[in-house]
Amino acid sequence: MAVARVAPLAPRPARDRDRRDRHLRVVPPNRRARALRLSPRTGVVLTVLLFVALFCVAVSHALLIEGQAKVDDLDQQVAAEQARYEELRRDVAELESPQRILGEATGELGMVPAGDPIWLSPDEPAPTDDVLDEPPPESPDTSAARIKPYLEPTG
Repeated sequence: MAVARVAPLAPRPARDRDRRDRHLRVVPPNRRARALRLSPRTGVVLTVLLFVALFCVAVSHALLIEGQAKVDDLDQQVAAEQARYEELRRDVAELESPQRILGEATGELGMVPAGDPIWLSPDEPAPTDDVLDEPPPESPDTSAARIKPYLEPTG
């Protein structure tokens, strides 16, 4: 801090000085103003800290912008994949449509559509409980002894 020096004036007679200085009084020094004075070293340190803080802010903004670019790329990929998904769903719906299946079955596989179903009804009435008490008829003989002679080698 620069200090200006004032050259002293020639002393005036005391009578002139008293008349002129009656409204003046001595003020004690301001202690707060003294506390705010910084040494040059402190000023340099605070300036360096300020530049470091500003550099950190700039770096964090750069990282934020880079991260936003990655997020934008991912958003584009998501949009492309959603469009592809919708296209595939449309293709599946077309492939599952009954008209396409009918055309494929009749055209390429040679199938014919089924006619109206014919319902059969028995001529005889269903057996009653008395008939169910009879033993079931004998099953045909399927034993191995009866078939064995046909399986032996002929010589």
